[in-house]
This record gives sequence, C-alpha cells and structure tokens, in this order.
Amino acid sequence: MFDEAERDGKRTNSQTEQQDDDGGSLLERRDVLKMGAAAAAAGLGTAATSGTAAAATERHGIQFERVVNAVEDLGMDPEGNDPIDDALQGTLDDENTLVEFPPGTYYVKDEHAEGELNNWGIRGLGENPSDVRFVSDSGTSQFVLRVGGGTGLLVENVAFDYGDEKEGSLGLLLKANDKLRVQDVEFIGFNPTAGNGAVDNLSPQVLDEDGTAVVDGLVRKGPTDITSHGHLGNDSNEGCIWLGKKHVGELVVRNSHIENTGTNAIYARRCPGDVKVENCTFKNNNQTSLRIGGEGCHVKGCDFIVDTEATPDANGGKLINPHGIMWETGSRGEKGGSIEDCNFVYRTAPSKTTAAVWVDGSAGEMAIRNSRFELEASDVAAVRIDDPTDPRLGDTAAKPWNVELDGVSVTGSSSGSDPTVQITNRDGSVVRNCCLQLTGDRDGIAFENSDDSTIADTTVNVAGQETILGDSNVSTENVSNSGSCPAPNPQ
Repeated sequence: MFDEAERDGKRTNSQTEQQDDDGGSLLERRDVLKMGAAAAAAGLGTAATSGTAAAATERHGIQFERVVNAVEDLGMDPEGNDPIDDALQGTLDDENTLVEFPPGTYYVKDEHAEGELNNWGIRGLGENPSDVRFVSDSGTSQFVLRVGGGTGLLVENVAFDYGDEKEGSLGLLLKANDKLRVQDVEFIGFNPTAGNGAVDNLSPQVLDEDGTAVVDGLVRKGPTDITSHGHLGNDSNEGCIWLGKKHVGELVVRNSHIENTGTNAIYARRCPGDVKVENCTFKNNNQTSLRIGGEGCHVKGCDFIVDTEATPDANGGKLINPHGIMWETGSRGEKGGSIEDCNFVYRTAPSKTTAAVWVDGSAGEMAIRNSRFELEASDVAAVRIDDPTDPRLGDTAAKPWNVELDGVSVTGSSSGSDPTVQITNRDGSVVRNCCLQLTGDRDGIAFENSDDSTIADTTVNVAGQETILGDSNVSTENVSNSGSCPAPNPQ
C-alpha cells in the first residue's frame, strides 16, 4: 500500500491546479496575434462571401454558419513548415466557423486562448485521426487551445503529436457552458514528467449544470515516464483527462482507449459534475485508471487490464501501483453512483497495488454490479471498501454508507494476505449473486464493523477462509463453498 498523500494524488507542481482557475490568464494572446488574426479574419470573410467556403452545417448537434478549408480558403501550410497561428486565430475571433483540415502536418507555434467561444470547431478530413497532425517546436509544453466558456465547441478526427523527445507535450483545455464535443482525437508521443514539460492531454470542463460534453473515441497509448509523486523526491507525471471543481455539468467519456499513463488516466475526484465512463479500455495505467465517484457518476462496459510484462520498453520506469478504479469523492463526501458490466484483469502487477476497485472512505453508498475480475497477480484484492470514519479523511462521507455487490465474479490463482473482497464499517451492505473461485492461498469475503449486512446466493470457493466476520452481524443465505465462476472476457 502507498501512503495517504500518494493515494490522494497530491502534486508538487502547480500546473494542473492552475488549469481549473486560470480562466483568462492567457487572454493576452489575442492582443499578441491581433494584426495577423485580423488579416486572416478578413480572408475568411472574403472566402465566405465569394462562395469558396461551404454554407452552414451541423455536426454532433453543433451549428456552424460556415465551413472553410484550412489550406484552400485560409492558406495554411499542410507540410508543417510555416506556422498556422495567424489564420487559426482569425477563425477563433470570427466564431461560428468549422475549419476542415486536409491530411497533412500543421505547425502551431503558440497557444491560442479565448475567454468564450461559440459554435467553432476543427475537423480533420483524413480516414484516421493521425492523418491530420498538429505539431509544435521540439520540447514545447502547451495547450494548443484554451477556451474559458461558450456553447458549441468541436475538435474532431485530428491528432496532437509531440514526438519522442521525452520533453514537452500538447493538450487541450476546453471549458464550455454546453455542447462540447471531442470526437476521434489521438495524442501521440512520449509523455514526460512535469519537470520535463508534461501537461494533461485534455481537460473537458462543463461550466453550466445543465450543460453536456462528450469525449468519444479518444486514444492515448504513450510511451511515458513512470515516477512516484513529487513529494517523494521525484517529478510527478500528468494524466490524460483531468477535471477540477469548475466542472458542474455532465461529461460522457466513451469508446476510448487510454494506456500507459504515468499517473491517473482520468482524474475526476474533485468535480461536482457528473462523469460517465462507458465502453472504454484502460491498460497499464500507473496509480489508477479512474478516480471518480458520487451521485450521477457511473462506469459501464469498460475493460481494465494490468500486465507489467506487457509495458513498452520505451517507458521510463516501471509501474508502481496500477489500480483500476479508485471510487472517491474527496472533500465532497458524496454518495451514489455505480460500476457495472466491467472486466478487470490483473495478470502481473507490482506489490504496491492494493485492489482492482478501491472504494475510498470519502465515498458513501455505491454499487458494483455484473462485473468480472481475473486475479493472477498476487497481493491484489478484487474489491476493497474503506471505512468512511477514518480520521485521516477529515469529513466523513454522506450517509448511508452501505455498498452493494451484485453479480460480481472473481477467478484466478492469486494469493495474498488481504481478503479478495473486504468491506469495512459499512452497515447494511449486501453481497448477492456473487462468485469467488481462487486457487491461490487467499481468503474470500471479509466484513469488519458492518452490522445488518447480508451474503446471499453466493459461491466462495477459496483455499483460505470463506468468510471473515469481524465485529459484524451478517446474515448468510444459500452460500456455497464449491463450484466454478465465470471469468472476464475483455474486448
């Protein structure tokens, strides 16, 4: 187990903290680029009135008054030699524009920041996102685009390529009131530590409680630097998707593949808004793939795979603590939410990995349903659910604290001193329709200080103790100690 500060993912660098509070800190970019942007905007207007630009269109529910071609209409260089900044800034100032990029490489020298942006987007015209690549100077660390609000923002079918120099990375910091869409976007390159210029790849924040954002088809695979957190004397890394306190609407992340991050793949611990993760694949992400929790949040149909022997040789460092999900709500102390229809496969893993699903004491009532675990790695529990009264957490989670495990199956050869499923100080919890079948030396289900709880219609076929009921009044009904259990079948 790692210490409390490491579990909380605290960072010594201030970069990510600033992302959620910097609103217009870079708005002076508009002044710096003003003259070139004005010229580009004039060219855009000419294209729109002369008929070379396409008429109004709609994509993913976002209305655009005009569509322009980045090369033919705006004169951008698709060979990656001349910067596209002035022409790009012209479309940002004009808004209501979809810029379509033919296959090629486009050199963005500077960050582009807008306090508010409405009905604006970029779309690659290639068959794959990598056909349209945005690049910058070697070692550059920046958000290609920062947006602080507005409605209707699209980034589609493009890639951000920051190379393999192990210094610098590119990202998108996108805040919108509503209708934010990131569709089929790939981040390519080596992800370094913060000290070498790492930025989170994507921060899709919804500022209106009734607003929505969708991230669909995102891909990031690394390689990456894997280090412990800065408080242990090392530079920390940055994750793929990061959300902070200003996200109050709904974000859906679906059909995405995030692999080989040096730290959290998706960090959503602090945001009061809903976060829904669906039909995604997470593989070999250090610390945890998802930090999520609370009412309105769910994880559905996702695969979580950890195999330390399958990490790229190009990585800097080895996996330290690759948990699948840390279900937590931090200082919000919320209840609610669920994990459903997911697969968790741990083939090999480092000893500091506590559990595939770790429910922090900051989270109240929640449920895990119809999910399968394969544990071949030793010392990794399937599910660990912590005490919500742990004084190290400060405020306790919202009541009720009970948890539900329904249709959970655990198979494999894992051995370990911790039980396969452990539930602490969660009165009224239920384990039903579950199945544990482990050939290693391992205990089954443990309740601690959890009265009025139930184990029903469940198989516990393990070499160690089937159930451990420490200071807990737990009723058991139709509990078997033999039989086989269904294994995961990740896609």
